[in-house]
Amino acid sequence: MKTVRLSVVFAAALFLLSCLPPATTHPIGSTAGLRNDPAFTGLWRAKAENADDGDRDLYLHFLPAPDGTITVVMVKDGTKQDGGWSIASITTAALGANHFINAQLTFSDGKMVDPAEASGTTPLLYRFDGPNHAAMFFLDEDATKAAIKAGWIKGTVEEGQFGDAKITADPKSLDAFMASKRGVALFGERFITMTKME
Repeated sequence: MKTVRLSVVFAAALFLLSCLPPATTHPIGSTAGLRNDPAFTGLWRAKAENADDGDRDLYLHFLPAPDGTITVVMVKDGTKQDGGWSIASITTAALGANHFINAQLTFSDGKMVDPAEASGTTPLLYRFDGPNHAAMFFLDEDATKAAIKAGWIKGTVEEGQFGDAKITADPKSLDAFMASKRGVALFGERFITMTKME
């Protein structure tokens, strides 16, 4: 498995996922316009839906930038001195009623990530349950591999049970697919729930 891809996964996946979610060559929503979603601005606490008792929550500070990106500083909860912090750059976009995040890691545990090692962006679907509560969903690996193999969306699937999947469709095709019911259905169960800190 690629360490950078494992780390590039937004928020809780940095510390909680054991498998790599699928990536995209292009960010979702680029044809509609990548814009900062102002609802994210501020500090959030993230909890994984299927976390073990020993897993720790994350604090995520969303810092919008004038260039249309959002810097996300992620820190593990608790007092352990284990250097658990990372930084990601994200973009957000809306395709109809669906909202997406495209994440790329820039720092992992305090060390800069080599951009040459990054493998596209990691997409997430997000929904607000209320003004201070948001749910995040990753692409389901098996469903994404099946969609690529069926020709529904252009992509690559590495060999073996644990081979990575990557959607390589051009921006127009990618956005058209992700705006469809078939595209949104590729996102699995709720992975993390975030609560905004007052």
